[in-house]
Amino acid sequence: MKNKQIVILVLAFFAMQSWAQDSKQTFTRKVVLEQFTTGACQYCPIGTEHIQNAVDNANNLIWIKYHAGFGTDNLTNEVATAYLAFYGGSTYAPALMVDRTRFDTSKPGPVTGVGQASEIRRWVGQAREVETTCKVYTPEVAYNADTRHLSGVVEGRFGDESFGPNTRINVYVVEDSIYMYQSDAYGVSGNIYHLDAVRAAITDIWGDPLTVEGSNHNFSYTIDYTLPEDFVYKNCRIVALVTNYDEGDINNRKVLNGAESDYLNKLLSIGETDAGCQMRVYPNPASNRLFVQADHSIKSVVMLNSLGQVVRQQQGVDKTVVVELGDLAKGVYLVKVLTDAGMATRQVVVR
Repeated sequence: MKNKQIVILVLAFFAMQSWAQDSKQTFTRKVVLEQFTTGACQYCPIGTEHIQNAVDNANNLIWIKYHAGFGTDNLTNEVATAYLAFYGGSTYAPALMVDRTRFDTSKPGPVTGVGQASEIRRWVGQAREVETTCKVYTPEVAYNADTRHLSGVVEGRFGDESFGPNTRINVYVVEDSIYMYQSDAYGVSGNIYHLDAVRAAITDIWGDPLTVEGSNHNFSYTIDYTLPEDFVYKNCRIVALVTNYDEGDINNRKVLNGAESDYLNKLLSIGETDAGCQMRVYPNPASNRLFVQADHSIKSVVMLNSLGQVVRQQQGVDKTVVVELGDLAKGVYLVKVLTDAGMATRQVVVR
C-alpha cells in the first residue's frame, strides 16, 4: 500500500511539472515583412510584385518599407539607414526581412534578396510556426489636425515571463500614397504612388525598453509626437513592433509580435460623416475583397479612385456588404457608404 502511495505521489509530481511547463499562454503572430526598396532600384517594382503574389489574401500580416539598400531617394531617413545593419555586409535592393529572422541561411543576416513568390511564401509560413507569448493590441491613436499632434497608447501583454531587459517596443509612422519617381526595368519609369513607407520612428530607432507589470505581464507605451509638415496625416498609420535587441548580434533582434492602427484620420471630411453613422471597412490595405460593416442597414457603397471616378458601386440590403476588388489598380480609393443613419467616408489602400 505504501509503495502504491509513493508511485501516485511521483506521478502527481511529474504531472504538476508538465502542467507548469505547458501553462504559458501563446498568441496569434502577425508576421512582419520589412522590405528595402528605393526609387532608383529598377528591379524593386517586380520585387514588390513577387511579395504581393506571395502574401495575397494572407491574414495577420504587417508590411512596411525602408527606402534604402540601393542608393537613396526622398524617403530615405535615419531609420532606413540604421537598419542597413541587418544586411550584415553589402547592401542591395529589392530585399526583405521576415520577422527579422534569418530564414535564408546563405545570408549573414536576416535580410535576403526578393526571389520568387514561392520562396517568400515559404519564409512567411515558417515565421507563422514560430510560437509567440507576446500580444500587441491595435494602437489607440488620436490626431489633432490643427496642431498636428499625435497622442495615444500601444498596449500589450506577455503570456509568461519571456521578456527581459533586451525586450523593446518600436513605434513607427508609416505613410501611403507618396507620389514619387520609380525606376522600372520591366515597365515605364516615372512617378507612382509609393505605399507602406516608414517615415519616422517615434521611439528610439532600435526601440525603447519595455516596462512589464502585474501578474498578466501587461505593458504600455504612450505616444506623444508631432507629425512633420511634409507628412500627409490622412495617409499615415502607426505600426508597433515588440522586438528583442541584442546590440552585438543582428540575428538576435527578432520580432516577437506587432500591430498597426487605422489611418490617423479615418473620416476624410468632417461634413461628410453623420454622427450616428458608425462603420468599419476592412482589411485596409486590401487585395481581393473589401468588407464594409455598419451599425445600420447599408443602402449603397460607392468607391472612387484618386481622380474622383466611380470604380465600384453596389447596393446593400444588410449591415455588411462585400466589395470585390478584382482587377482594380493598386492605389488609394475613397469609399462612401450611405446607411439608414447617414453617410460616412473612408480611405482604403488597394495593393
